[in-house]
Amino acid sequence: MKIVVGCLYHESNTFNPFYTHSSDFVLIEGEEVLDRLASTQVFKEAGMEVIPSIYAVGLSSGIVTEEAYRYFANKILEVIKNEGDIDGIWLHLHGSMTVENIGSGEWQLIKEIRQIVGDEVPISLALDIHGNLPSDLVDNVNIIRSYRTVPHVDQPETEVITAKLLQQQIINNANVRPVYLRLPIIIGGDTAIGAEDPLRTIFQKIEELELMEGIASASFFIGFSWADTENTASTIVIVPESNDDREYALEQAVELGNYIFSKRGEFTFNSIALEPDDAIKYAIESNESPIFISDTGDNTTGGAPGINTMMLKLFANQENLNGKKVCIASIFDEKAYEQVVGSSVGELVEVNVGKNYDENSQSIFIKGRLIAKGDLLGYLGSTSDKVGKVCTISMGNMDVVIADKAGSFITNGHFIAAGLDLHEYDIVIVKQGYLFAQLSEISKMSIFSISPGATYQYFNKLEFKNIARPLYPFDHEVSLVQAKTTIR
Repeated sequence: MKIVVGCLYHESNTFNPFYTHSSDFVLIEGEEVLDRLASTQVFKEAGMEVIPSIYAVGLSSGIVTEEAYRYFANKILEVIKNEGDIDGIWLHLHGSMTVENIGSGEWQLIKEIRQIVGDEVPISLALDIHGNLPSDLVDNVNIIRSYRTVPHVDQPETEVITAKLLQQQIINNANVRPVYLRLPIIIGGDTAIGAEDPLRTIFQKIEELELMEGIASASFFIGFSWADTENTASTIVIVPESNDDREYALEQAVELGNYIFSKRGEFTFNSIALEPDDAIKYAIESNESPIFISDTGDNTTGGAPGINTMMLKLFANQENLNGKKVCIASIFDEKAYEQVVGSSVGELVEVNVGKNYDENSQSIFIKGRLIAKGDLLGYLGSTSDKVGKVCTISMGNMDVVIADKAGSFITNGHFIAAGLDLHEYDIVIVKQGYLFAQLSEISKMSIFSISPGATYQYFNKLEFKNIARPLYPFDHEVSLVQAKTTIR
């Protein structure tokens, strides 16, 4: 038996004004793809032949160009065409890729795959819990499962489970399709944390569902709030064990949907959330160390461009840092990086940092000592890959990391690769919302700076034109009954 596997992963923020190109992805081809995917071992242990397509992962950013989508999609489609008769397809996608002139990249890819293999070849998808899922996507695959952790640490587990479910469908010669329920709500990603209610209890209910006879898999998709698309919403997807179990699966989807809908107003920040000035003051006056401040409006893990200089400006204007050592990691400005990187470590340098694209990315003059040059590491699944370069300028008690590409320092390894010791700092400003798992373990306190930008936390105040209304929190007079027509 032959299984084609691959990964095409991108979360597209439609409020980021810059397009995402193929060069913004980490791309792996050939046999090395198999080493990146936990599903590989499942299929090999079952005696199946595993055919690699591509492994392409990009940091969340703006809308993907049609050219970039075609570049990656064609590679996957070509492998499928060349293999001829295949028994199954397994893919790790995101669920919120938006493509220029197309819309949902995931649905477009599945549609094109179905045109090649027909309706009988089973397709299994591992997806991010922040996916905005079109009903057509769900209708045309056999298995879908979302991550069960926020911050995400269970991608390998999700890959293994979806591989085993695909294996079972192939062995049983079953052509089962999932059931789908769209909820008329969208939840801010930074208000839904897996260890906190109500998401914690939702996960527990999903685990209980999966123990029930007739249910193969159950998933709740929070959705991705910084995408102005017709698919932007929370959804429930349940994979029945057989097509005879579909009605039961639908009943369970509605029951779970009613519970989630009843909790829609209870999702809230699990960190201290303050205006930027107040966030800085709070951190400076605190006795805790280290404190992480998330520049939430420029959260590159949520698709913001990473160019905002507001936090740099506010810290630079502080007369007294109370003896605290501060690190800002990082600001994307390739021109500033190029101006500085030619200097030797230890030299005094001066540079204007900031692209001046808008009022949030105004150029700030800084002068200090170049203390480090290093590498910018990648995002989920690519945190060991070098995706860019960084240099760090120290202005006494404040160090500023300048990058030649957008990035986010989501692990201690990112600081090490940049040539920095994270443990030397009392206050660290990162381009994130909720802290990623490794930083959360290090942090003594997490503060949300409610800064402006493409990932503004109060997203319902951004200008949406394409979402399907009514949708909470844009509309408060909304009921789950209005979603019943989207049960599939």
